[in-house]
Amino acid sequence: MNGTPPPLVGAGTSGPVPPAKNLRAATLLNVMLPGAGLFYLGRRAVGSVLAAGFLTTFMSVLGLFLYGYVRYLSIALGENLLEGDKLEQAAAGFHQSWLLGLAGVGVAIYVLSTVLFQQAKRRFGS
Repeated sequence: MNGTPPPLVGAGTSGPVPPAKNLRAATLLNVMLPGAGLFYLGRRAVGSVLAAGFLTTFMSVLGLFLYGYVRYLSIALGENLLEGDKLEQAAAGFHQSWLLGLAGVGVAIYVLSTVLFQQAKRRFGS
């Protein structure tokens, strides 16, 4: 005798019933990575675009910050930071306008993902 049960068949369908989606798991996914919850609930195109956009902005912010930090350390550890215009050069290495702009785009993607996820969650629940 085989130890696995036969597949469930839905009422009026001839194929197996797809596994039920867990809304808590979808919410956790969407909080951790905007768009992942939408992808899990079946809105794959929108979820993929939001997740890719968020990851791109996150990696860009991280890369710009690390570049600025390395530049700051090279100025600060190499010479006296308070001589001449070294302090201004160190501050300019962080590209504040780019960091703030990309962070703003990331927040906008996060908010858009949350709104779209709430709509998908309501449709999924009904």
